[in-house]
Amino acid sequence: MHGAFRTLLTACTLALVGMAAPQSAPAPQPAASVLIDPPSFDLGRVPPGASISRTFQVRNTGQTPVKVISSFPSCKCTTLTDLAGKVIPPGGSLELAASLDAPRAPGPKDAKVFVTVEGAPKPLIAKLEGVVTLPVQPSPPYVDALKGVRKGAIEFASTDGKPFRVLSVDGSSPQFADFDPAKDEPRSHYLVRWDLGMVPDGKMRQWMVVETDRDDCPLVPLRIRNEWTGSRFDPQVDTRGSFLPESVVVMGRLKPGEGRDLEVELEGSAPKGKLQIQHWDEVKRVLSQDDALHAQLIEVKRRGERAVVRFRCTLGLNARGFVYAPVAIETGSGTARCFVTAVAKP
Repeated sequence: MHGAFRTLLTACTLALVGMAAPQSAPAPQPAASVLIDPPSFDLGRVPPGASISRTFQVRNTGQTPVKVISSFPSCKCTTLTDLAGKVIPPGGSLELAASLDAPRAPGPKDAKVFVTVEGAPKPLIAKLEGVVTLPVQPSPPYVDALKGVRKGAIEFASTDGKPFRVLSVDGSSPQFADFDPAKDEPRSHYLVRWDLGMVPDGKMRQWMVVETDRDDCPLVPLRIRNEWTGSRFDPQVDTRGSFLPESVVVMGRLKPGEGRDLEVELEGSAPKGKLQIQHWDEVKRVLSQDDALHAQLIEVKRRGERAVVRFRCTLGLNARGFVYAPVAIETGSGTARCFVTAVAKP
């Protein structure tokens, strides 16, 4: 009796021990020994509208071949080498060429490329970064009017150190913090005040434009950061299926009746989980919404996943002074707007 009981107790104890014993975890898979060399390029000062390319090396420092699953950019403004499906032998490398397409407005700009490889826990990142710099550079390069802020100041400085004059802000006389244009000689830097306190919600422009007397930099556009200049400014984006990554176009200083060829890019956009709206890139016409300017479509070309719209703008014969004209871009799925800025000088 006692022997049978001891046998049963021993069996139960062994069973409980077996149940409590931790299960051995599967051996971790070794991560791929792949790196990007160099991990980033600092391009320094970048001219507005420039496209600058650099070449990275995707290196396999391990002992086994590694396959690239995908390579993709952080935004559609970046072009790169497609490495998907290519195999990097042990000790070998692949070239990854990437370009940064600089906007025309001043300020910092970066572009990232993500490369996923077999065995790596997360994508590798190659980065290009620079600062879009004008001959007259603002600091900060935008108008920060967020969260109830309606006043501020921006410094403007010539990058070559030469004296210049600030002539106007959105066509009005500039308000200086430490300079009297009636008494002081021109200098290489200014602190200019801005005040949007009288602008009601929903009427905020996307851009503030500063005029200088330099021929190589007559107009300096600054994006106005405000709750009404983002998605609220263009509520038809989702129904139209496209947007303008950069909505300002600087025409410059010219005479009434004079014209110039300009371009702006349209980019397709689809809400998450939905298909891209058709005909978003079929541009039918370009039309100025200001009598001071006439606009006419020239052509539309594809550049990667963007549609480049070339059009000619001509100042009206009666145009005078500062011009900030909305220009409608009519497509098969709706109408987008860009803003052409110029100074008409007789």
